[in-house]
Amino acid sequence: MRASEEKNVDVLRQKARILEGENERLSTKVTELLRENFALKGMAPTAVELNLPRLAEQAAGKTAPTKGSERRTKGDDEKKTGEKNQRGHGPTPQPKLEIREELFDLDEADKACTSCGGLLAAWHGQDDVVEVVDRIPAAWIIKKCTLKKYRCACGGCVSTADGPTKLIAGGRYALGVGLQSCVDKFVFHIPIERQVRIAALAGMKITSQALWDQQWALATLFAPLVGRIQAFILSRDVLGADMTGFLHIKKGGALKWQVWQLACPQARFFKMLRSKAAKEGGEVFAIKKEDGSVVVAFKGTAVVDGAAELEKVARELNFKIGHCWSHARRNVLKAEAEAPAQVAQFLDLVAVLYKIERDVAGDKVDALGGYRKQMDLDALRRARAEHSRPATLAIQKWILAQECIPGGALKKGLDYVAGRWTGLTRFLDDPLIPLDNNIAEAGFVGLALGRRNYVGCRSERGMVVATTFYTLFESARVCGATPDEYIRYAAEALLDGRAPLLPHEWIAERRATHDAPT
Repeated sequence: MRASEEKNVDVLRQKARILEGENERLSTKVTELLRENFALKGMAPTAVELNLPRLAEQAAGKTAPTKGSERRTKGDDEKKTGEKNQRGHGPTPQPKLEIREELFDLDEADKACTSCGGLLAAWHGQDDVVEVVDRIPAAWIIKKCTLKKYRCACGGCVSTADGPTKLIAGGRYALGVGLQSCVDKFVFHIPIERQVRIAALAGMKITSQALWDQQWALATLFAPLVGRIQAFILSRDVLGADMTGFLHIKKGGALKWQVWQLACPQARFFKMLRSKAAKEGGEVFAIKKEDGSVVVAFKGTAVVDGAAELEKVARELNFKIGHCWSHARRNVLKAEAEAPAQVAQFLDLVAVLYKIERDVAGDKVDALGGYRKQMDLDALRRARAEHSRPATLAIQKWILAQECIPGGALKKGLDYVAGRWTGLTRFLDDPLIPLDNNIAEAGFVGLALGRRNYVGCRSERGMVVATTFYTLFESARVCGATPDEYIRYAAEALLDGRAPLLPHEWIAERRATHDAPT
């Protein structure tokens, strides 16, 4: 009979004692097998005994391994326990929405008093006011523009007013059509074909080719601005660099290209190239004229992951490499199933480095750029000399003391860290160098979401369009600018023959104008 069907309490207790004893026996056996297994693999006895408790708990199902997790937050349970339960979220402030007033009146039949039958009079000043958020569907309209003409009585001069601004001379579409199409695709990840179907719901008949023509015209218009953003990032003393794959879709299959990214706190630059080969990097880390002469070349420190291609580019172009502590953590974390206790010790040691940085920043946190945007560099320099340097020495000493399985995941992870130690500790001598390359990795989020929605690009021109708008939109985003507002400003300036400000310059000017005394 199953224990769940047993009604006799004494029998149930006896069965429970038998099961507890069997569990203890099996746990002991599992521990012995784990010890023997790791000894055969070459793990030192001290390391075996260090990791056995957590490995045995995992085998018994008492704890779940957090394989792949990059965040370890202590005290979350305690924090949640102490928090008061909030009912509802309340009305969200809407400072940017237009307010339209509507008046609701009683029906004539309801204006009679229910007590005496007399006529109700308006009670001035006592009306109730309620707010309702509504949505008006996006509309396509035709603007019928009349261009006024003037002539001289002598018949020698005729003048016509300028018409609306258009991207394509003689075309039918206003500037806003192309701008919104680019926002929809590269901010909200809506493919062009889906945009065509959405437009049809509003009664607009437009082809995907027409939208593509608008996007290409805008990308061509913005080319000088994108070049200026690249030059600005290359002029920094420190930048982040990274790569990710992107598909060039062709008949019969697809080719995997690489999106190269340069990042600094104020801007992002993307360029799509055929591969991650070092020779391709010359187009990213240097701007050249048609004759091959270099206009701008990076000479500072690039914070990167462990990609050998980026290190080769650095050697060829003669700039320095700083390695990323997030990637160091990630590679050691792969060994958590093999050596959980040792991995936990490593993560705790690295956490000390991040705590030092946060302590220097205090409460000066910028939601767009993290604590580094508000960092006091002199204070950071002192903190790194006094605290971070001893912390890195402690990590180095710990790594040298570890005994790992030959060829095991922990050994591979620690070899990754040890092989990049010079780059990992370069931040100690320069407060401008961050601990990690997270700003570049975060810059790929929008592109990754877009890649999931429209897979890739069908032509090299499509890749130019994609990297143009990811450059502009990501640069605007990290500065706190609204992407659609910024590209409209930039497009209007370029069509007017003016050089637009870079996103961080534009937002700084707007804030200065807004804060200036009137």
